[in-house]
Amino acid sequence: MMNEKNEYEIFEENFRPDIKYSRQLPEMFMTNDINAQSENVIYSLLGELRDRYKEDEVATFTFQELAELGGLYIKRKSGKIDLFSGKKLDKAMALVSLGLKEFAYYRVTETNSDGTPKSWDMFPLFSRISVDGTKRLVHLTVSTMEISPFQIDSQGNKLDKPLRIYDLINSKDWRTVKHLQFSREIHYSFVSKYTKRIYRFLSEFRSFPRGTKMRIDDFDKKILKIWLPKEEAIDSKNAYDYRTNRKKFIDRAMEEIRSLKTSDGKQIIQNLDYIFYKTGKSINAIEFVFKPFKDDLSINNRLSTVIRTPSKGQKSKYYDDAKTVLNYLNYLHSIQFEYDIKKQIYKFVPKNGEGVHFDVEDKNLLKPILSLLEQGVSVDELMQVEEMKAFEWRDNAEVLKNLKPSVLFGEKYAEYRAYLNYFRNEYQVIFDKNKLNDFYIPMEGPWNGK
Repeated sequence: MMNEKNEYEIFEENFRPDIKYSRQLPEMFMTNDINAQSENVIYSLLGELRDRYKEDEVATFTFQELAELGGLYIKRKSGKIDLFSGKKLDKAMALVSLGLKEFAYYRVTETNSDGTPKSWDMFPLFSRISVDGTKRLVHLTVSTMEISPFQIDSQGNKLDKPLRIYDLINSKDWRTVKHLQFSREIHYSFVSKYTKRIYRFLSEFRSFPRGTKMRIDDFDKKILKIWLPKEEAIDSKNAYDYRTNRKKFIDRAMEEIRSLKTSDGKQIIQNLDYIFYKTGKSINAIEFVFKPFKDDLSINNRLSTVIRTPSKGQKSKYYDDAKTVLNYLNYLHSIQFEYDIKKQIYKFVPKNGEGVHFDVEDKNLLKPILSLLEQGVSVDELMQVEEMKAFEWRDNAEVLKNLKPSVLFGEKYAEYRAYLNYFRNEYQVIFDKNKLNDFYIPMEGPWNGK
């Protein structure tokens, strides 16, 4: 778990600690019942592809990188840790490639009179998977196929823009996409594959005190993957049914997830339990209850200890991200806050007159931002810090002039980072006191939403 992190740090140096992708991905795409090791590697890949992959290009991973990503290691009695190697690694990669092949969106277009599928479309996540056993490489090409004529933004608005498979794991601006994220380290630390699946499911609802209530049939098929009826299997020989073990699998998952602790011993997911809803003696639905959680994510519990600096003479791969952050700071200098008495919210409105403008190509201004990005801090968090401080300083034009990178992201960054929590708590108090139907944060950025 998280408090065992130091034992495995040698395998953590080159990859993102958190996995992030569109919420539509698990709603639409799913693998069949694959083994725990393959599940570790496949879901870790989803988080890494946004760094490795560009549209119409091939993303290449070595066998060893995939073993590191998925935590495929053997812990010796001596305490030494070795990654899979040789035939053991080859076999694991063969299973991973099969799992990747089955990661697809299965859309029924016509049904028989009894409701069983008659016609369907299948959209694979990867348009090509190439495994080179000699060079021990896996080459992946993400499909750019269109799966919907429109997209839904983070506010639930329908956008006149086609949704492609590629868009589910690659976004230029995650603030506009309803996405989920979870810890890669925690995901692969779970022994049971059913625990991994429930943890991913809970992560979708981490901000709410209850997970969604689901029909038990959907839960068995889509989340736990313990039931595939013959009539729904393309080949009836692949059908399976482990529903008699459902409670055992869930209880094991509850035990593993409840044991999650931060480095200082705090339980990560508190008050976790589940409820079966019944009609007579038959279970018809399930719901999980828990206290909202966030301490599993690296940006909330610690900064990454890994410094991902570029080689000498090379431009940092975070350079464009740093410019995005600086551009956002320019935006905050171009607006002012006004209180809307009717709606009881603050709004951003354009300033009258010329505002401060930072040169986004100025390396000195970008330096503190780049430094944090290379330590593993996300673009979202840096923007959130900018927003919080801008909001705090809304009524003081003189202080607002100090809203610049060297102040925000220099030595005082930890102080401003702590202010994020203060801001959330402060607004939660206001929300509770007023008993508003909607909790609205009025900023056009990561916190914009209802």
